[in-house]
Amino acid sequence: MQLGRITAVTITSPDLDRVIDIYSKYLNYNFVSSTRVNAHQAKSWNAPNIENSEMIYMSPEGSNDFFFRFVEQNIDSSYVPFGTYGWNAAELIVRDVDKSATRIMDSPFEIIGEPADLSFTDQIRAMQIMGPSKEVLYLTQFKSKLDEFDSPTPRCDIDQTFIVILAGKDINEMQSFLNEKLSIDKAPPMQSRIRAISKVFNLPEDTQYKSAALAIRGQSLIELDEMPPEAGPRESVSGYLPTGISIVSFLAHESNSPEKTYDSSIPSFEKVQTNTIKGTCGELIEILHI
Repeated sequence: MQLGRITAVTITSPDLDRVIDIYSKYLNYNFVSSTRVNAHQAKSWNAPNIENSEMIYMSPEGSNDFFFRFVEQNIDSSYVPFGTYGWNAAELIVRDVDKSATRIMDSPFEIIGEPADLSFTDQIRAMQIMGPSKEVLYLTQFKSKLDEFDSPTPRCDIDQTFIVILAGKDINEMQSFLNEKLSIDKAPPMQSRIRAISKVFNLPEDTQYKSAALAIRGQSLIELDEMPPEAGPRESVSGYLPTGISIVSFLAHESNSPEKTYDSSIPSFEKVQTNTIKGTCGELIEILHI
């Protein structure tokens, strides 16, 4: 099996109408469809209490291959982004990050990181925002194509998620799991400054963390961040999805579907056989076997 592009990022929200309004007005995302969580999904996600909850799909304008999926569910008021293991953020490719920042200013999105060039190259510029359900999004602009990054070309001002960020206790354990279970090639860890994590744990801004970028098929990546010892698993109410980014869905190529599968409800992939596994950090990984 070859794990492929990121096709959906799932976020819990208590107010889907507000999500539609905010994501359409400030990110130019389109409402695509609404459906309900079925019994097979709820069981696979270990969230039986959300069976029959409404969920909606939204996609970038002019796109039909990436979706934000919002599931109606209360969020945990004690959840602190970047403070626990699991899916920490989704990174979206954009045409002009400064133009996006102007659009988002004075919106319900909180800017938690102003636009800035990355420390290792001035050809990548990014900002970080937090949405109404405590979801963290990075908006990233490539000023030019870089040989070391097989990044997608944005098809609209704010396009698809091409990187997801996974936090855990031990980067070697994380890499081994993804390699053994999903055949994702390992990458050499590097020391990286991650201000958002340092801020949560009151550590010096220049604190370095082990980080690795794992390339997968379809111009997508999984970034792994090793958390400080003070971090721990993300708490969630039994029978419900975790707050923040709950699930990341990937296409899988050259794959034999496992026995326990269900039909995907993701638009454009509705009848694709799908299953969900839990990783070492408690993260839910949904796999669409195309």
